[in-house]
Amino acid sequence: MIHIKLIIMALLWAGGLIAGKLIASQAGPFTISFLRFLVATFVLAALVHRRGENRVIPGGVLIYAFIAAFFGVFCYNYLFFSGIKLIEASRGSVIISMVPIVIALFSYIVFREKMNFIKVIGIVLSVLGASIVVSKGELASIFGKALGLGEIYLVLCVFCAATFTLLSKKLLQALTPLVTMTMISAIGTCFLFGPALLEISQIQNSPVSYTFFLNLLYLAIGPSVIAVTFYYEAICVVGPSRASQYMNLMPVFAVVLAFIFLGENVTTSLMLGGGLVTTGLYVTNITS
Repeated sequence: MIHIKLIIMALLWAGGLIAGKLIASQAGPFTISFLRFLVATFVLAALVHRRGENRVIPGGVLIYAFIAAFFGVFCYNYLFFSGIKLIEASRGSVIISMVPIVIALFSYIVFREKMNFIKVIGIVLSVLGASIVVSKGELASIFGKALGLGEIYLVLCVFCAATFTLLSKKLLQALTPLVTMTMISAIGTCFLFGPALLEISQIQNSPVSYTFFLNLLYLAIGPSVIAVTFYYEAICVVGPSRASQYMNLMPVFAVVLAFIFLGENVTTSLMLGGGLVTTGLYVTNITS
């Protein structure tokens, strides 16, 4: 069941990539991020109350929550919305798909998680498959150009996501996934309030469409609540390295969503890349 949840997580995050691309040009990155996590915090708090998971937060974990919120909510979302506005979604997807590699390396260094040869092969196959999908079979085209500002933003996103994941593992030793995400979301929202207010005060007469709010609502509930809750549950069960491998499905799902909503063709590169991602996930999981 946890692997099904991880697949759904990847699908929701893929949709979040498309939604983020659609609204990134309609408002500032801090404004979008603040509104996103304001809604997410209320939804998460309601779920915590309904499930009766209210509990006293151990003082020792608060520092991890603040650091996780800084990297995972404040920094990541600013960098993501700033970067995805400047480059193609496919190019952004393949950069974000590097997160599992960084997590695996950090886990090996910090938590001494096993890193055998077969696991490395699985990681490489997954990333290679994701790269084939987003480049439509032309791997040389992905990083053929020098890194621009958009690419740099998203590379920094990768390190923020890896740091966030490993800090979350520490929090999940003391708290449930839902309580952990609620606390991080609330702290992150507070971090974003000041910069968002400043950003809004500098913008004059910039109307946004109703689709902006629909995409914002999706970002708040789909990727920020459901997907992250599934991700946290998976970290508790299979660990951060294995859970993060499912991020490699994001670019595959992004292409499928583009086919459904934009009428793009299903290509040979999609089938080949999707097969490699699936094989890489299988290899990684049977050897962990």
